[in-house]
Amino acid sequence: MQNQTNSFIWDIAFLASVNPYTDIVRNNQTNQIMLRRVSSSENLPVMRALSAIRHPNLMTVYDARMMNGKCVSLCEFINGVTLEQSVENQGLFDENGARHILCQICDGLTALHNGGMVHRDIKPSNVMLENNGNVKIIDFDITRMTNSAKSRDTRILGTEGYASPEQFGFSQTDAKADIYSCGVLLNFLLTGKLPNEMLYRGKATDIISQCIEMDGKNRFESADELKKVLLGQKRFRRRQIRGLPGYRGGAGLKVLTTFLIMIWIFLLIMFVDLLSKNYTEHPKLFWGQLVLALDVLIFWSALPYCFFGDIFTLSNIISRKNPHNGKVVLNMLGVASIIAGFVLFILALWLS
Repeated sequence: MQNQTNSFIWDIAFLASVNPYTDIVRNNQTNQIMLRRVSSSENLPVMRALSAIRHPNLMTVYDARMMNGKCVSLCEFINGVTLEQSVENQGLFDENGARHILCQICDGLTALHNGGMVHRDIKPSNVMLENNGNVKIIDFDITRMTNSAKSRDTRILGTEGYASPEQFGFSQTDAKADIYSCGVLLNFLLTGKLPNEMLYRGKATDIISQCIEMDGKNRFESADELKKVLLGQKRFRRRQIRGLPGYRGGAGLKVLTTFLIMIWIFLLIMFVDLLSKNYTEHPKLFWGQLVLALDVLIFWSALPYCFFGDIFTLSNIISRKNPHNGKVVLNMLGVASIIAGFVLFILALWLS
């Protein structure tokens, strides 16, 4: 059906109410089932822009107009379930299934972004899985037109956990905001949790981590690039600092690894002390003590980072509602650990 504003599109009959803002209706002339959605008048430009887009991975908007001070739109009725319902009823997806879904979402977002819009609310309840396996992005209530002239969004909108940091007023949202949400969504499909609750460990870990970088400049450049990486058609360089071996698992493994490293350092100290006693002609064994001091320095300086694995995880733990604050605190912690490392370095040399 082509987007038109003539009367036959709006010749509809009410069938049922989904919620206070959405009704199921039927076109009296074509018998097509549609959704009638009521939203803020501010949404009219976006809904009209969407009515010019036809894409298999975007819910179709047939037409939109102002009625009683509200934006009223006629949209596609989709047979299927949301990804949230699918995970709840059918369980988690494997990597292949999750990648297949994300690739379709990327296709829909590419069409949306090419139209000068950002969805800003990609989450499991806003993505439908049709009975034939096709994926459709729905709910454009907080979708906005991109505006490079503005330094930040005028309103803070989005779903906590899925919304990118820039949606909380730090900068202007663009396509990178939807990339962030895609990473969180991919993690949810594989674990059932947000990344700050449980980061997926597998082949898709690096992809998820790059999507949810705090700084949008470090994310994938576009939804199309993300799709190519998901399909293995494009290699990408990891931008995220990862945890050291032994610090990529659960808390128990991290504690055990730390314990073993501390034993190793203790034995190293005992070994250097033994050398000092056996070789009285070189009581300080400068080079041995230097190696010990460097070992302490490196271990202490890296500990706050490697213990929590990916740096972004610690940022979210420190401040879940405001990731920017978490990143600042994390940087302060890193600087403090390096200073402490140098103090231990000098102390070890002095004691030698």
